[in-house]
Amino acid sequence: MPKQLPNITHRLEPDGKEYNYASLTKGAKVLAYNKEAKGACNILGRDHDKYLRNPCSAVEKFVVIELSEETLVDVVKIANFEHYSSNFKDFELSGSLNYSTKSWIPLGNFVAANVKHIQDFKLPEPKWVRYLKLNLLSHYGSGFYCTLSVVEVYGVDAIERMLEDFFVPSEEPLPIELPKPSLTAAPRLKPELNITDKESNGKVHNETDNAGMGTEKLSDIQQSQPNGKKNSESVSIIADPVTEARPLPISRKPGDTLLKILMQKVKSLELSLTMLEEYIKETNQRKGDILPKLHEELSGISLLVEKIRTEIRDLMEWKENTGKVLMEYQSWKASVSSSMDALVRENTRLRLDIEKVANGQANLESKELAVLTVSLFFMCFSTIVIISAKVSEIFRSSRKFGQGMPNQQRLDDDTS
Repeated sequence: MPKQLPNITHRLEPDGKEYNYASLTKGAKVLAYNKEAKGACNILGRDHDKYLRNPCSAVEKFVVIELSEETLVDVVKIANFEHYSSNFKDFELSGSLNYSTKSWIPLGNFVAANVKHIQDFKLPEPKWVRYLKLNLLSHYGSGFYCTLSVVEVYGVDAIERMLEDFFVPSEEPLPIELPKPSLTAAPRLKPELNITDKESNGKVHNETDNAGMGTEKLSDIQQSQPNGKKNSESVSIIADPVTEARPLPISRKPGDTLLKILMQKVKSLELSLTMLEEYIKETNQRKGDILPKLHEELSGISLLVEKIRTEIRDLMEWKENTGKVLMEYQSWKASVSSSMDALVRENTRLRLDIEKVANGQANLESKELAVLTVSLFFMCFSTIVIISAKVSEIFRSSRKFGQGMPNQQRLDDDTS
């Protein structure tokens, strides 16, 4: 691309409007944005009620847009239609042909006005980009949210640029080539005009140039004297229909020149195609010896593929069998789990019974101890009673022997 580009003619839609390469309907989309942003995809539409919302306190506010196709970007239009938010002020545009990338091509820094309508920003130098990065650097006012409603990109794509190159205005007028004279035709002599003829021809040319239209006539001047002297009496000027041509506007190339350019392009393409065909033929001839080896390798690969398929079938059968075994194992596991649950419940019940039995046994032991204590008490009491009876008996017997027989009768009475 030349450094100094001419004014770019933007691509137009069939209805005459400029083609927006950042439109959601054309295939553009938002690839990345800062984590605080909400509704980033809304900037690719024309709904004024939807917008990209960012907290104004966010450190970095950016959005990366993928254009519908690779574009020579010339103008970017940005707008904020939300009335209850802060407008953006300083922003930076950068582009790239690849994504993701760390090296963005700077397209320019711009300052927007504090208005609620769409604003045009023309790039200092148009660039070919596919991905556009918009960095919002500052804003107007002290609102909490900074919003952005619309981003539009205008320019020209590669195909339109190629067509524009074909129809680019020519800076120098093209010379009109005269047809070569035929060998069978009568030779024409070079015209030599006198002063009067020159003045008349100059007037004719001046009138033609001033009008900017008409026809330019080329005539043959026949000389009447064979010795080369000028005939000053009369000169007949006859228009030649073969060499008659219309003047072409300077700002556009003639159709035959465009056809010649296209024919040259077609011839170069045909030549390239012919060379490609010859190269393919030569390559086929060179690779002819490799084809049998390739066939052998392909046959070996096909056998290996069949073997792999057989192994895969065996693996699938093994998988099915393993699945069945796993199903049986799962059913057995379920039955064992139910049995274990029943055993756990039975064990719990048995533990409760054992605890009851242990409690009863403890109660019985306490009762048995009480009974033994009572029995021991009564046994001691009875023993004391018996001993006291024996002692009293012995004492009485001793008194009996001491008092004599009268007391024997009394003792018998007492004993009875």
